[in-house]
Amino acid sequence: MLWAHARLRHARNVETQSRVAEVRRARPEAEAWLGLLEAALGESEDGARWEAAVPKPAADRPVKAPLLSRAEITVDGRAARGWVRRLLRRTVPVRTQRIDALALLEAAVCQDDERVDALARTAGAEPQPVRVAGQMAALPLLQTCGRRLAPELPAAWWEGYCPLCGAWPVLAEYTGLERKRQLRCGRCGTGWAVPALRCVFCAETDHENLGYLAPEEDEQMRRVEVCQTCKGYLKGLTTVRPLAPWAILLDDLMTVPLDVAALERGYHRPERPGYVLEARIAERRRRLLGFAFGARKGGT
Repeated sequence: MLWAHARLRHARNVETQSRVAEVRRARPEAEAWLGLLEAALGESEDGARWEAAVPKPAADRPVKAPLLSRAEITVDGRAARGWVRRLLRRTVPVRTQRIDALALLEAAVCQDDERVDALARTAGAEPQPVRVAGQMAALPLLQTCGRRLAPELPAAWWEGYCPLCGAWPVLAEYTGLERKRQLRCGRCGTGWAVPALRCVFCAETDHENLGYLAPEEDEQMRRVEVCQTCKGYLKGLTTVRPLAPWAILLDDLMTVPLDVAALERGYHRPERPGYVLEARIAERRRRLLGFAFGARKGGT
């Protein structure tokens, strides 16, 4: 359920607006989720609001750790709290002040559902809507990190989880004449190349255990990669050029029938994140300009 009193911005990009409208027509049952995603995409367009929060990668992060592992992310506390609470007011029928907004943002960035659920229970709220609000609240920060930290990504990354934020990919893209496989993160928009015959989730490489499902009417463009070893699945898309970061989750929502087909055949997505970040969100200190001015004035 959405609560009408929450005022949220919408995406200004014309292409984004068009795609959102297309998804809204095709998936009216997903309006609640789409409304939050649309707000998150609109907030993501204002990158300047979040750029100051982009951290330097931690020097002591472990081998095979994403760039945001152990990162110290410093945000404008007032702006971040306001953004998180606007989303919470759309999803949670309790006083949003009962939920620590920065703690929720941190838990969402780290994909720590247990911590999110604890925050929800403390406020007397159902955990699932708080999880969704947290995931959407983290998008603008993560997508800004994706843009700013792209030059620091490793040249080669063979892990199944995102090299920036540790999430499992939302889809695999097959691009160009060679149909090279590139995994895409729905949270930060990062893409990374991996071999075609390799399971993202368990690293299975035996072709006899790897296959795909495909709709008869769209077999050349859409497919679902499946692994018989771990029973995992990943949606795939053949495309001329990579999707824009904002388009990945919209495409994911548009292709829900592929998820249904995979689930009905006993395949699933991992419940746990690919990598636990252990990142920390702190509040940026505001300069006390008014106090400094008053002290200066009093001394004259």
